[in-house]
Amino acid sequence: MHPLEQWIRRHVKAVYSPYHELLVSLHVLVNPDHHLSRLNWVRNVHQNMDREMVDQILFYGKVTEEWFFAMDCEAAFYSDSRYVEESIEKWNVISEIQFCRFILGKNYEQSTSKQSKEARDILRRPKWHQKRLYHLLQAYQKDFFARELYAVEPWLVKAVNSCNAGFQENPVETLRSIHPRFLVKEKYIQFLKARTYQFNYSELNSITILPSTFIAPHLLIDTESPDIKVDKQVIIPSSERVEETPQDLLRALKALADPTRLIMVRAMLYHPYCTQQLTEKVKLAKATVSKHLKVLEKSGLIRSERSSHYVFYRTNAYLLEMLRVDMDQFFDQPKLEKEEQN
Repeated sequence: MHPLEQWIRRHVKAVYSPYHELLVSLHVLVNPDHHLSRLNWVRNVHQNMDREMVDQILFYGKVTEEWFFAMDCEAAFYSDSRYVEESIEKWNVISEIQFCRFILGKNYEQSTSKQSKEARDILRRPKWHQKRLYHLLQAYQKDFFARELYAVEPWLVKAVNSCNAGFQENPVETLRSIHPRFLVKEKYIQFLKARTYQFNYSELNSITILPSTFIAPHLLIDTESPDIKVDKQVIIPSSERVEETPQDLLRALKALADPTRLIMVRAMLYHPYCTQQLTEKVKLAKATVSKHLKVLEKSGLIRSERSSHYVFYRTNAYLLEMLRVDMDQFFDQPKLEKEEQN
């Protein structure tokens, strides 16, 4: 038996996690633009959800980086339980310090001056927010997610069974089919995102595959070695895919489709500039530069910061980096659908 096949059979498995699916659905509600197969679902939910719940989902989505921080700590919430309520209940019993760490993720260690106002409010009254989030998850599960889970659960369970059978019968090809940017090599695996993640098999204890009807087109990975988690798209046969372009990607590409703005974005990536400095740099009138800055700021590609009488602009390096990922995700979608249907 080939060593790689043997390793996959022993260390890779697919798991059904409705709690994980709930968290990914919240991410989609916060940032639906790229999840084209779920746009109709998002619109239906927003039509029936009251404004208070929408605002709370957006608030906690902001402090958790679109609910990804909550996914990072899934292991503490019985994420492999078939009962979503059991996982949600955990939010009600963890300590206030655990709550802040889980909800703020890597930003928990930041100094107060660098924290967002939302994060500062959570740190100021953690118990209040803990109860609020707990009741939000309970209400969302009862009023919205439970109905959707009932519809998609058969497809998720089928995907888990199909993957696990494949890991025994044809392990290498089954693992390679998880995502086009998940590369399975002889000695290591690679994940192609904004940067390349690489892990030797000798460094890993396990790889867990989490089928999801919401995740496409993301390559979502939890890279907390030695136990890695990877999401796999599950297509719902009855769902209607919306043929639209992600609006945030379109805004960014339109903003960059001008030679002057492209030069400005590159310049501000390495140093902040105010309007009059940019005027000298690109040799254009101040009013013209201001118009370019408004387009870039509206797209999110730059951020402004006031210093005395001046406003300085700097390129949003994270968004610029994510553009490559967003492009990959948009063009990945047909490949994902083709592989899922095979």
